[in-house]
Amino acid sequence: MAVIGTLMKTELVTANTDETVSHAAWSMARNGVGAVLVLDGNALAGVLSERDVMARVVGEGRDPTTTKVGEVATTEVVSVDVGVSIRECASLLQSKGIRHLPVLKEGKPVGILSSRDFLAYVVEGLDRLVQQARYKEALAEGDDPYDHLGGSYGD
Repeated sequence: MAVIGTLMKTELVTANTDETVSHAAWSMARNGVGAVLVLDGNALAGVLSERDVMARVVGEGRDPTTTKVGEVATTEVVSVDVGVSIRECASLLQSKGIRHLPVLKEGKPVGILSSRDFLAYVVEGLDRLVQQARYKEALAEGDDPYDHLGGSYGD
């Protein structure tokens, strides 16, 4: 059983609750991520996503240079422990309709899984399965697709 610790991103992009939204948005853009984990000290206090910025800052006409992250971040956060299965994470992403899943170890953030990263993982796995099936099919037909040098194996 694969666990989330093997798939999550461990280079965390974070913001403190008292940082400005403008600074957090700059961090997201600079790091190419769609959300930052919001910390109060070392504890997870929320998640600030691009969607939060659009809806709760831009959409409400707030000034991102004075609005604090803690005022607009999503604070009711679904998170998982580092030992949770990837299957359970997939279920949470789907059932809760979330795009960013913080990963905790002993209550402290150690990673994050985005729905985009999860999808890439699934597509990679499906691609491997398709390649294996094609290889087995070719072998069954008497052809070795990896024998591209034209030689044989001991004839």
